[in-house]
Amino acid sequence: MICNATPLICLSRINQLELLEKCFREIIIPNAVREEVLVMDKPGHIVFNEALKKGWIKIIEPKEISDFGLGKGENSAISLAKENKDKLIIDDALAIKLAQALNIQTLRTTTLLFMCLEKKIINKKQAITILDKLVDAGYYIAPKYYSALLTKLSDCS
Repeated sequence: MICNATPLICLSRINQLELLEKCFREIIIPNAVREEVLVMDKPGHIVFNEALKKGWIKIIEPKEISDFGLGKGENSAISLAKENKDKLIIDDALAIKLAQALNIQTLRTTTLLFMCLEKKIINKKQAITILDKLVDAGYYIAPKYYSALLTKLSDCS
């Protein structure tokens, strides 16, 4: 599983980065994503650095980085996912559309909550709490989508 910076930053800020490890065991990122996340004194950088030290987040560079007109991290993550024919966790709407146009399967950070719920890593109440913490930490979800996510989480068995 390839990951872009936003999911790593947001999950690190709320001390839930380990959800990625529990769900996927290993996350691969390009160096540009590491640089975006590992900024001293940025909230969550210590949690992220610990995950790097533990080795479940691995840094692999794509052989070729395409310029899709996005940020350096998005360009690198999409290039790596395309090259490795792997899935990509990414939240930027434009980057998602581009990745999907390149036949890359994408997931959002919020999708991770449903996957963790399905795998019984977290329960429904925890999923809703994590969603709220993500929003409180700056993860943007339009109100109508937030409402839809809450309804969907509440309906999960």
